[in-house]
Amino acid sequence: MIVLKVIGILLLAILVLGIGLAALLMCLPARIEVRRRLPDGPLRVRIGFGPVRRVWTLGQERKKKPKQKKKQEKAPAKPKEKKPHAPMVDLRKLDYEQAFSLMLDLIDDMAGTMTWERLHVTVILHTPDAAQTGNLLGALSALVGNLYPYLERAFVLEDTKIVLDADFDAEKTVWGVDIAVMTRTGRFPRIFWRRRKALWALWKSIRITKEEAKQWEAEHAAAQPIEQR
Repeated sequence: MIVLKVIGILLLAILVLGIGLAALLMCLPARIEVRRRLPDGPLRVRIGFGPVRRVWTLGQERKKKPKQKKKQEKAPAKPKEKKPHAPMVDLRKLDYEQAFSLMLDLIDDMAGTMTWERLHVTVILHTPDAAQTGNLLGALSALVGNLYPYLERAFVLEDTKIVLDADFDAEKTVWGVDIAVMTRTGRFPRIFWRRRKALWALWKSIRITKEEAKQWEAEHAAAQPIEQR
């Protein structure tokens, strides 16, 4: 019985300590940095809570250490065919009006919680159709023009530079960002809880179901041998 009581007290102390540390981190100012260099640089996300910092790098292949060659060389193995995996979301199903309305609501809820020390965004658009590229450029320009006053009213914008352009001779769309934000995350859980139904509805509208994922994988698996030829 004494051993069980001691274990229970230790578990309770660890739980209280964890809750205290979580509350402390929520009160500390958080600095978030997001960087991606043009044209195809990896996306680096850096999050810091006071002295605690963590960096994530997305879109960069890890360098594999070369294996030591054995004396007897084995026959080269046949390359394994990678099965295509369906994406989690399909942005073509996104209701842009609903997403824009939710974005404005979140900006109003987060008013006064962020200081944008640096907001640099560059997007060079390209699509196979020149007319589509022009329409997309006009739509994004209108979106930024309508959204910027809300950002300026709700947050502190110290250094802002947003560049939207089109390159009709390019091979693909390229983009880069350099963002640095200071914020306190203590208000975020309450805001997301308040908008949980709208966020969940938006996620359900763009996520790919199991049936759609199977259909996508079947179509791409059938087209893969043709591409390899």
